[in-house]
Amino acid sequence: MARLLFCLVAAVAAAALTDPLVEGASNAGWFGLGSFTDHSMLDVVPTLLVGAVLGAFYVACSARPLLSARVRAVRDVAARPLAPLFPAIFALQLAVLFAIESVEQVVVYGHPLGGAIWLGGPVAVALAAHAVACVVLTVLVARALRALTGVAVRIARRVLVVRGARALNVFRFVRRAPAAALVQRSHPLATRAGKRAPPFLAVA
Repeated sequence: MARLLFCLVAAVAAAALTDPLVEGASNAGWFGLGSFTDHSMLDVVPTLLVGAVLGAFYVACSARPLLSARVRAVRDVAARPLAPLFPAIFALQLAVLFAIESVEQVVVYGHPLGGAIWLGGPVAVALAAHAVACVVLTVLVARALRALTGVAVRIARRVLVVRGARALNVFRFVRRAPAAALVQRSHPLATRAGKRAPPFLAVA
């Protein structure tokens, strides 16, 4: 589950960040006069938001077992070798790209435009650009998630320490309160004294 979630985060980030670059180059005429794009960038911001939510969920899922096991070093999927994950991430990246471009075309034009226009450029160039982005952004996403997981663990531990200290103080106060009330009931004159009360016998 953690591996799939990490692959989704990396794939969504790579698709959302690479697609505008490829489409921008196509719209600027870098690849000739062909029609390679749908001339719309509406899919970028929602896709990045989805990636951010998935990333936050991954950090929460990775930090929780580290807290329960009290492990100081962050060891999760993002800290393992990434090369075996590249094919799966690239496949998910293309699937995400196709999905967001198709939805965008339906929203803007009322129907999918068909063909390879979802790639945003010539097939070979677009695939090469997305492949390079897959490797680079997967490494960057892994570092970011690893760092965020470590920060989340440290913050959560400090919160737990503060809450534990407060709970201990409350427990001590609750234990002392009945003893003070017992002394007041047993020796009312001593508790009303303005200064030091006279000595009296007390059962330990």
